[in-house]
Amino acid sequence: MKKAILLTIILTALCVCNTYARTLKEPEEKYTEEEIAQRLLDGDDIAFTDIFFAEGSDMPMPMAVSDIDSTLYYDQLTDYEKAIYNGYASSADNMKDGVSMSELVHIEIPVSGADKDNYNQKIQEATGYPLVKLLSRPAYVYFYMDHPEKFWVDLNKLAYGISINIYKDRISIDAQLHGRTDYENYWPGCYTSQEQLDADIQAMDSKVNEIISALPENVSDFYKVKYFTEWLTQHNTYNTYIANKSKYPKEFIDGLRYPYIAPSALLYGEGNDDTKYPVCEGYAEALKILCNKTGVKAMCMTSSTHKWNAVKLDGRFYFSDPTWCDTTGYSSTMQNYTYLLIGTEKMKELDGGHDHDIAYQTDLEAPTIAQKMYIEDMGFPVYSTRTYNYRYLDIDNNNLIDLEDARELLRQASGIKPQTAHNMTGNANIDLLDSIKFNSLMIG
Repeated sequence: MKKAILLTIILTALCVCNTYARTLKEPEEKYTEEEIAQRLLDGDDIAFTDIFFAEGSDMPMPMAVSDIDSTLYYDQLTDYEKAIYNGYASSADNMKDGVSMSELVHIEIPVSGADKDNYNQKIQEATGYPLVKLLSRPAYVYFYMDHPEKFWVDLNKLAYGISINIYKDRISIDAQLHGRTDYENYWPGCYTSQEQLDADIQAMDSKVNEIISALPENVSDFYKVKYFTEWLTQHNTYNTYIANKSKYPKEFIDGLRYPYIAPSALLYGEGNDDTKYPVCEGYAEALKILCNKTGVKAMCMTSSTHKWNAVKLDGRFYFSDPTWCDTTGYSSTMQNYTYLLIGTEKMKELDGGHDHDIAYQTDLEAPTIAQKMYIEDMGFPVYSTRTYNYRYLDIDNNNLIDLEDARELLRQASGIKPQTAHNMTGNANIDLLDSIKFNSLMIG
């Protein structure tokens, strides 16, 4: 006769804090696998331990920097975590109603000689993690980091049901996400109806397609990232209202979730309601969505105070921060390029407050960021003064770097106009070679 033990764990997710756990408790009753599955589906909690998140002075654990190649956090997860991630991925669209649970994910961990006294040790031997550690790397959080377009679930409102059955040769785990019982639904607090949510989903999809359709054909990935950053900085105002949220009661702020999700930067950044303007989460998630939809590899990165992007171009990763391009330019002109595709050298110069220290709530890895700016790696000069890193590329002086600048450079190199443009090839002449080089950057 098989021996079974059930533990149900409720995991409340906050995105940038460390996890701590109380002692697991043995349930008072035992159930068959069928009963376990049914109780999970019914949302019944049998025995549980809270995995809660630190607040106050506790800082996130720094991410290890390594030569990882993928911009997906999924690729850093264990096979067991990937199973949970995939279960959420296949259920995400069904969770738009705010009440449906994710699919029930079944995981089998092969072990030998497991019993109620050593199951945690056996899990650690098989997976490399004790149970609490395994569950403190919440795979569904990384799904959201990889897919910010699935914005309709507020992670703070989710519960994570886990059942564990112990057998002589394996440990069986069933996992399922569902809404916490203290919430009526798990939409972000800014949504009060299905109709309101559906309208934003449709409007955001339409806006993303509209922005992308305005791109010229066959332009380089650099041009795409630059163009998306321009759009975000020109169509948004940073939300200083929410940035000063410590002044307001938590219950009041919980209803103002727009600034933390992508629709804020794609739909509401320049409207009449300043409570919907984005903070860094909105900017970074919007840039990732736009990049990924056009084949540019981009990921969201976060520290204890900030969120930005790492973008992979020509085999190297670069920092790109659309929020700071919009808010902390060093000149009244051209400021929307200050933090566009820069490397660690320039970031150290610009970021005296260390807001871009790479960190997350668990020990996943961050990619090694290039030393130089992308345009440096492409062979273009960069001025030592931070204001003018990109200014010399603005040939027609309209405070934008675009395809017209490449055309203007060609006209000047051909002698049609006085030669006021910069020499981009270092050959002491402003000529066709400069135009070719500039076109290779802008068009590819």
